[in-house]
Amino acid sequence: MNASFIYQTPTKIYFGENQLGKLGQELKSHGQRVLLVYGGGSVKKTGLYGKIVEEIKKANLELFELSGIEPNPRHTSVNKGAEICKKENIDVILAVGGGSVIDVAKFISPATFYDGDSWDFFTRKTKMTAFLPVVTILTLSGTGSEMDSFGIINNLDTNEKIPLAHPSLFPKASFLDPTITYTVNAYQTACGGIDAFSHFLEVYFMKPNMFLLEATMESFMKTILKFLPVALQEPENYEARANLMWASSWALNGFTFGATNQPFMCHYIEDELSAKYNITHGLGLAIVLPHYLEYCLNKNNVHIYYQFGCNVLSIDNTLPEMEVAKMAIKMLANFFLIPAICKADCVKLALLMNQDSRKWQRLHVVAVSCTVLQTSTSRILSIFTGNVCSFPPLPQANERNAVRVFPFGAYHTNLPRIVLKWRVPEQDL
Repeated sequence: MNASFIYQTPTKIYFGENQLGKLGQELKSHGQRVLLVYGGGSVKKTGLYGKIVEEIKKANLELFELSGIEPNPRHTSVNKGAEICKKENIDVILAVGGGSVIDVAKFISPATFYDGDSWDFFTRKTKMTAFLPVVTILTLSGTGSEMDSFGIINNLDTNEKIPLAHPSLFPKASFLDPTITYTVNAYQTACGGIDAFSHFLEVYFMKPNMFLLEATMESFMKTILKFLPVALQEPENYEARANLMWASSWALNGFTFGATNQPFMCHYIEDELSAKYNITHGLGLAIVLPHYLEYCLNKNNVHIYYQFGCNVLSIDNTLPEMEVAKMAIKMLANFFLIPAICKADCVKLALLMNQDSRKWQRLHVVAVSCTVLQTSTSRILSIFTGNVCSFPPLPQANERNAVRVFPFGAYHTNLPRIVLKWRVPEQDL
């Protein structure tokens, strides 16, 4: 293939145990006044909050706080943070948490220099033009937000969850200490692992990529498959936590993308599911992805499934391609049951992932795929529904190796964004 692309990752990484001793020095290089952004009370219960405050005091920095960031972060939290930054003349934002907290911090950064609602960035009403530096301390592996230029925010008023990217959204520095994730419960660990795995998988199945990058993604996916069960059984296993943390950090920073530029279809579908029902992102992916893989399988792309099944899942390569493909989907579906098994109140959602079609049939999905045109007006491209989980007609390649066609992104290319609307009966969830 003729690979042409630009790659840059400006984020400085402090990886390993006891790296927080360098936090004060890093923050001080960006200014004196620090806004600490975090979620619930876990950072205080684990003692991490105390360590952070101590390092900030040692560096003689001024500290301000924004707490209570939601698991599916809201634009109202971004607005609150921006108001604090304006009022207190904040120099640098310190995000302590997982992807939700980091994403809020990222968008507080440009919102500080804008007088309107931060949601205007997501509707393309205005552009991000100036940014405060962001430093992160990762507490949950999965999203990769600590090392990428992406973020995603919810608007409860409109039931939308929209991603946005900008080169200046890369954190200036991120602290990745695997020991901090020792206290993450099994459910969140599983959801984070599946999120990271899906990042690699959706790129892996896109149009032609370099052999080097395909092999790299296979290695990352095998790493997650190997160490996620270990971390669930041994939460304080440093090797497992370190491998999961480093793998997830590389999933979305652009390195594996190569020349591919297709949208992440399953992520976009899940984003609307979690926007409406406030479920954990990784769990939503676990529900959607196996069924989407099954739907998209055909004779023209079966070789991709075969490569994945043999190289990542170690399925016997002497078996017929279609048999390997179907085995791979089944193995992933079983692996993706982990989040539901880890959390008792996910029993109903676990039923949706069950192979019993009568259970899955209860999820009546009506999805409306919209493309944002030159204006902010959306135009319906297709509406689809079905007994299991149906999707719009899939464009097929004329020849098996004409292009590396895969369903993720096969519907649209080079679009600013895709919005998918889901309607799921409340009683079924």
